[in-house]
Amino acid sequence: MATNSEELFEASLCINSEEWTKDTLSGLPACKGVLLFVNRDGQPIQLLQAASIRRTAQAKLIDTEEESNVPSRKTDISELTERIDYTCCYNNFQSQMTYLRLAHAVFPDNASDWIQLPRPSFSVIDMSLPLPYFFVSTSPETNIHRKVFGLFPNRKSAGLFCDTLNTVFGLCRNPSLLGSGNEPSCPYLQMQSCPGPCVGQLKTETYCQFVTDAITTAGGEIDTVLAERKQQMQSAAQSMYYERAKLLKDQVDAIEKLKSPAFHWTSRLDELAVLHIDRADKIKVEGQRKLVQQYAIWKITADGVFSLGQCSLDDFDVFHNFLLGNQGANMPSHYTQSPYEHLGTLSLFLFRNNVQGLWLNISNGLPDASNLNNQLINIFKLETEQPPE
Repeated sequence: MATNSEELFEASLCINSEEWTKDTLSGLPACKGVLLFVNRDGQPIQLLQAASIRRTAQAKLIDTEEESNVPSRKTDISELTERIDYTCCYNNFQSQMTYLRLAHAVFPDNASDWIQLPRPSFSVIDMSLPLPYFFVSTSPETNIHRKVFGLFPNRKSAGLFCDTLNTVFGLCRNPSLLGSGNEPSCPYLQMQSCPGPCVGQLKTETYCQFVTDAITTAGGEIDTVLAERKQQMQSAAQSMYYERAKLLKDQVDAIEKLKSPAFHWTSRLDELAVLHIDRADKIKVEGQRKLVQQYAIWKITADGVFSLGQCSLDDFDVFHNFLLGNQGANMPSHYTQSPYEHLGTLSLFLFRNNVQGLWLNISNGLPDASNLNNQLINIFKLETEQPPE
C-alpha cells in the first residue's frame, strides 16, 4: 500500500459528519473517472471506475434500501469510508489506463485481484521446430525464432487463422506425431491432404518456402498471395487439370476469409501499431472566448501504451502535422505493468460492440490526410471546412 493514497489522485473529499449524504457528496465532480474509498486509518477499501464519480459514490455510500423497499445486495461500506480519493478522466480509454496505474500503486501486492481483462490469444509459429507450423498461444512473447501474430477477437478466431494457414500452405496439422515413429498413421497424410514432409515426400527446402509464404500471408500480404493463387487456378483450369484447379479454388476461398472483419487488427505483433483519438478536456485559449475542445492521442504497440499528448482539431493541418511528428515517439509507459495488461485492454476496446473514439491500425502508417479528416468528422461530428486535398 502506498504511504498516502491522496498523493496518487487529483483530489480527495473527507467526511465532516457521522454519515454520508447527498449534501456531503455534492463536492464530488460528476465527470468520468476513478475513485478510491479509504477508511479512517488511510487503508483502501475499494477502487472503482465510474461514468460519474458523484453518482457512483452516492450509490455506494447512501442507503436507498428504505426508499425502494427492496433489499440491497451491495456491500455496505458507508460506515467504513472516511475519505474518497478521485481522479477525473475524459474518455473511457484514459479511465481504463488510469485505473490500471492506480491499481498497481494502491495494491502493489495484489493488483491482479483488482484487474479483470480478457486474456488475448495469439497465432504463433516457432521457427526452431524441425517442421514449423502455426498454433494458438496466450503468450505474446517474441524472439528470433518465435513469430507472433494478433490481435484476435477470441480464441476461435485465432484457431481459424492458424488452421487456414496450415491447410493452405501444407504445414503440419498433426504435430503430436512428429518424432514418434508413427508419422505414416497421420490421417491428413492418408487422405493425401498433406504433402508429407515428415515422411520424406517433400523436400526440406520446399517446406521452408511454404513456411515463408505462410508467414508473408499472416503478416498482411493477402492480396499478393490471392493474385498468385488465382493465376495458378486459371492456368490449371486451362490445362484441364481440374482437380488441381479445384484445390486452388478452395485455397483462394480460405485465404479470402482472412480478409474478414475478425482479422482487421491482425498483424505481426512486433509491427502492431494502433492509434486512438478521443475527447479530452476543454481549455482556455488566448484570444478565444469559448473553451477549446482538446483531443487525447494514444499509440499502442506490443511494447506498451504511449500518450502522445493532446491537440485541438480546429486546424486540421496543425493536427495532422502533430500526428506526423509524434507517431514515431515511444515515450516511457507508466500505465501498465505487463504486455498481458495493455494487449488485454486493447482487445477489450477494439472488439467491443460500442467502440468510442477513433481507432486506427497504423501498422503500415497513417491514412492520408483526407481520409483521416473524414473519419474524424464522422466520429466526432465536427463542423469543419472541407478536407484538404
